[in-house]
Amino acid sequence: MISGFLSACQPSRQHAGGPPAASSDSAAADSVPAASAAPNDSTDAANVIPSYYQAIAEGRYEDAYHHWGSGGTASGKTLEEFRSGFSETADVQATIGSLGPMEGAAGSRYIEVPVHVVAHLRSGAQQQFEGTYTLRRSVVDGATPEQQTWHIVSAKISQVK
Repeated sequence: MISGFLSACQPSRQHAGGPPAASSDSAAADSVPAASAAPNDSTDAANVIPSYYQAIAEGRYEDAYHHWGSGGTASGKTLEEFRSGFSETADVQATIGSLGPMEGAAGSRYIEVPVHVVAHLRSGAQQQFEGTYTLRRSVVDGATPEQQTWHIVSAKISQVK
């Protein structure tokens, strides 16, 4: 039963190849604690994904939602749709693979983070997923601390059969 896990972690809009088109991230009401606002470091970007899945595992769906850009709306879901998508998930762990190269475009930095996810559902079933998340942060002068923080902008995640 795929139930909500796949629908919640896979946004409705995906970007194929290269960095996604630059978008205007508005400052979210909640800050994402996982990534530093100042460094241009791929390690900080990669730390967003374990933090994201930890928030999901702990049922902190609003925190997880705000790991997505534009206050969570880059997920392609409302907060309630996002929360509902994980309603059958009892636990989840993510393993990060080798990071892709950091790329720059229009005052932003992008990086692809490969991931292998194991989800345990409340029913006792286990699901596995693989794919990549694309993360973005702004590097333009005058960007807010929120805009300078790494956020997920897209995901290409598929269930492993």
